[in-house]
Amino acid sequence: MSLAQLLQWNLSLFILILCRWAGMIMLAPVFAARGVPSMVRLGLAASITVILYPLIQATNPPIPLELLPYVAVVVKEIMVGLVIGFLIYSLTAILQGAGQLIDFQMGFTMGAAIDPVYGVQSPMMGNFQIILATMLMLATNSHHYLIAAMVKSYAYIPINPSNLPANYLFYAELIGHVFALAVQLAMPIFGALLVSDVGVGLLTRTVPQLNIFSVIFPVKIVFGFVILFLSLPFFGESVAKLFDTNMSWVLELYQGWKQ
Repeated sequence: MSLAQLLQWNLSLFILILCRWAGMIMLAPVFAARGVPSMVRLGLAASITVILYPLIQATNPPIPLELLPYVAVVVKEIMVGLVIGFLIYSLTAILQGAGQLIDFQMGFTMGAAIDPVYGVQSPMMGNFQIILATMLMLATNSHHYLIAAMVKSYAYIPINPSNLPANYLFYAELIGHVFALAVQLAMPIFGALLVSDVGVGLLTRTVPQLNIFSVIFPVKIVFGFVILFLSLPFFGESVAKLFDTNMSWVLELYQGWKQ
């Protein structure tokens, strides 16, 4: 191999590693927050690429030198990063779903705010849970585990993978798990507010002269915040279990992709 070909191979490998990390950072929690500038994300992906480059280079992965095959490999690497990032993003989707259920029961549905993390319209309780979960992840260095999980992907999905994930049943089950966990996370507050609805209904039957609409909304809001305050000590443990579950999904994806 001539010097020109050697330089081309090394540059091509660097770009492929960068593409996978850029795809993951575009979607993963913490890294994909709207408050993180695009140049910072790109710099983070490039920095990690520089660190991992000698390790990946030692495996001597096959890289095509022709233009069209190389573009196809670049697309596959970006897809690998996006799939992993999307799977990690499901943790945020669970928190948003739980917040949507809580907002619906508390009467905050019409007051959906702009998500400060991803810049889209989302429930207020979902915003609160996402911000709190992000702070917990940063405080406990959980984002390091996201990076470690991404590094582990090269052991299961090498550069230029021969196949793409085709097990659609896994993604269908993933969506079901996201909905189920969102309901479980919201159920303490959702169930308590449902009981308050029943209590206000019985009160209305007892005192027909009472205007239910002037009573139920303040009661539900105050009662919802009280239950939310009481459940805060258990929120960290819930986020930890969700994070462990999310990492198990990532490992399951790697093992299924390798087969």
